[in-house]
Amino acid sequence: MKLFTKYSRVNIIASILALLLGSIGYYFIIRSVLIHQLDDTLKVEEAEILDYVRTRNQLPEPANYRDQQVHFLPAQIPVSRKFDHITRLDQHHGEDRFYRELLFPVRAGGQLYTASVATPEEETEDLLEWIMLVTAAMILLLLGTLFLANRLLLRRIWQPFYDTLEGIRQFNLSSHKPLPVRDTGIEEFKNLDSAVEQMTGKILKDYEVLKNFADNASHEMQTPLAIINSKLDLLIQDPGLGEKHLRQLQAMYDAVGRLSKLNQSLLLLTKIENNQFAHADPVALAPLIEEKMVQFEDLIGARNLTVHMLLDNGSLRMNAYLADILLNNLLINAIRHNRDGGHLDIRLQEDALLISNTGPALLFDPVTIFDRFTKGSHSEGTGLGLAIVKQICDSYDFRLSYSYNDNIHSIRIGLPL
Repeated sequence: MKLFTKYSRVNIIASILALLLGSIGYYFIIRSVLIHQLDDTLKVEEAEILDYVRTRNQLPEPANYRDQQVHFLPAQIPVSRKFDHITRLDQHHGEDRFYRELLFPVRAGGQLYTASVATPEEETEDLLEWIMLVTAAMILLLLGTLFLANRLLLRRIWQPFYDTLEGIRQFNLSSHKPLPVRDTGIEEFKNLDSAVEQMTGKILKDYEVLKNFADNASHEMQTPLAIINSKLDLLIQDPGLGEKHLRQLQAMYDAVGRLSKLNQSLLLLTKIENNQFAHADPVALAPLIEEKMVQFEDLIGARNLTVHMLLDNGSLRMNAYLADILLNNLLINAIRHNRDGGHLDIRLQEDALLISNTGPALLFDPVTIFDRFTKGSHSEGTGLGLAIVKQICDSYDFRLSYSYNDNIHSIRIGLPL
């Protein structure tokens, strides 16, 4: 749930509760005021009756009008003066009506009476109903205005935040461009943009330091590795060395070769991560696969592998060098981890490239097969071949997956149509 949506929901719910409670209180206050006005009217009528009795020592004539009823009943003891709500039959309409009644004692001609003055509450209730209808309409109008304000105004207010968020999503280290910052006039967004700007600036600076370090370290390592390799070549050719020394030199020679490959693979991974292969061209995969198979004829023949290829025409838009590395690593992996006399199956379709090979089950968790330095116990590789494949696929949003069924290892790359 978005923040402004949650804020709007809480704000509207709180407003509804406040207005609902306020409306209930408002209803009782208005009703109390209107009843008080009825009571004042009854008090005026009471004063007129008492004044009439004092002046003439007799009761006025009872009244039974639509808007007022006056009755006198003989009493033995004086009644307590009080206001009350009653229901009485309206002889004019032949139906019960609600009245506000005032009872008070009055003495005339030596006789004690209970005077009853009543006035109907219909007009008061009608007025109260109209007031509440108008109030309800105003509340609905207020809630509608509040809802629209939250939907439109708050969205505009929060737009700089979403712009900053989108800028963070699209931030790319290889572009060397800081996030765009615009003046919103809102202090909190200014602080957010300032913090993001400082953070991305530091990230760019650290990225450049790491990138230069990786490039320089790789470059500097190549020179001593080349020197060691050349010296080992000279030592191996020395006729005075014994078989024991030759085996040790051969082990050193192989270790230097693996170290050189490892250095090149790590450098390649770093360059891919840094998006240093941004240039892209249409690459036809079928001819490239056929070319690779010609290059690996000796390796395939040495393992006595049976190769089956089904290649459709198609091309991808990617860096040609990375396409070559991708196919090279996949095919080397399928050949190296195959069994002697096994099968190698290559299927290129419009939406996928599938490379399958026979071989024993993995000795590690298949989930980690594309992780760096993951390799079998008898593998002579660096453990970075499939990690490079995954990094290339991630760079171009190719869907990479691995499966193993019936002694068949399969690596599938989903290609964009």
